[in-house]
Amino acid sequence: MSDFQITEEIIDAVVRYMKIYHPERANREYVRSMLEHLKSGLHQIAHKNPDDIESMYENYEKSLKKQI
Repeated sequence: MSDFQITEEIIDAVVRYMKIYHPERANREYVRSMLEHLKSGLHQIAHKNPDDIESMYENYEKSLKKQI
């Protein structure tokens, strides 16, 4: 998993997803931060079940609330 790199292509794809489902969070800075947070599981989920991205988003939102 440590060889997985977050690329500009991945960021662009997630920004497109966020524009549809979470437009208030659809910016490159947010997406990059979210991907860094989720990096350890992102690669496996993308291969096994891409629909799990929504639950990853929800978990990330919860982690932000804990930081406040």
